[in-house]
Amino acid sequence: MYTTYKGYFNDGRFISPEPITIPDNIEVYITIIGNELLPVKTRAEKQNEALKRLSAGLSAIDDEPFDEKFDEVINKRFNIGRKLDL
Repeated sequence: MYTTYKGYFNDGRFISPEPITIPDNIEVYITIIGNELLPVKTRAEKQNEALKRLSAGLSAIDDEPFDEKFDEVINKRFNIGRKLDL
């Protein structure tokens, strides 16, 4: 038996304007009407894009000088290697 329900996917969940209950482990077919699906990116592709954005962001601030407050914080830092005689 085939039954059709109209609805939308939102955050990976099927949202229907009419209340329905679909039992677990039931075979379903999904037909996408009118819109093109976006390609699914692998974890490696997402990580590669994130690294490219990070690199671009770091390159953008590379020429920016640090202010006096930064030097003050660096000078006051605690370096455990200097305080302990290992």
